[in-house]
Amino acid sequence: MAIKRIYDNWAQLRAASGTPRSRQRREWQAYLERRPLIAYWGDSWFSTPLYRNLCWNSFARIDGMSIRLGGPGLTAAQMLAPAACRNHAERFAARGFDLLCLSIGGNDCLGERLAQVFAGRGRMSADAAFDAVVAHGVFDRLRARYDTLLSTMAGVGGHFRVVAHGYAPLSRHAIGKQGALTVQNLGLAALVMGTVGPWLWPVMQPVLGSKAEAERFAWRLLVDGFRDRVLAPTRAAWPALFSYADFSGIGAIDDRDFWYDEIHPTEAGFGLLATGFNAVLRQALPAVKRAAVG
Repeated sequence: MAIKRIYDNWAQLRAASGTPRSRQRREWQAYLERRPLIAYWGDSWFSTPLYRNLCWNSFARIDGMSIRLGGPGLTAAQMLAPAACRNHAERFAARGFDLLCLSIGGNDCLGERLAQVFAGRGRMSADAAFDAVVAHGVFDRLRARYDTLLSTMAGVGGHFRVVAHGYAPLSRHAIGKQGALTVQNLGLAALVMGTVGPWLWPVMQPVLGSKAEAERFAWRLLVDGFRDRVLAPTRAAWPALFSYADFSGIGAIDDRDFWYDEIHPTEAGFGLLATGFNAVLRQALPAVKRAAVG
């Protein structure tokens, strides 16, 4: 099987890379001398098909090879199970991967999992609601999953690195809004998807009461909370292996065009995020491969 840029599954990648002493493996290694091999593992920000999401916008600017793992709607517990981490680590080591990009954790803070935190509770402020999420252990469980992943990926060796991302400030205009299924917003995925969202406001409306409080809660939960309680501690624990892109300064809460629903940017919004994301990817790569990342 000839080398190509994007692999849909491990069977394709194994066929293209060949066995350890084969001509295919020598060609594979020669191709990767100055180009990266990247795995994008995550939920809808990476894995929604037909959608120019963060994965699409990131890799479109990179001269290399990639595989996409995960699926829309999946949680950290579903993806970062110990067996899955071990299996992927073995494959990353065997085929010479340079980077594992993560988009994992957002779903753990939304929808039915968020509803479990506030079941039977009355009205409260955004700050009190955030404290309830912390007390419920949502971020602690995510940190534990990231630790499971990193402790396994530490065995891949070489220059292998893991890069994750935070979230941008949610638009006040998108809170409680169902995503508009247009090609401009969602690409060709709009032609095959049903209703999209919302995931935050239906759960939090009885608790917070106003969209102004929901806006403040969303910022504390997905921007500051996820960064400060999951990503930053993980980087402190694994400084040589893990880094992340901080999107807290990208976009604006008044921007109607950046977000198409509560938690998904438009394709143009993802394009803006990809600039900062790829800057972090570039620095995580060996110097000889950094020019391949645009």
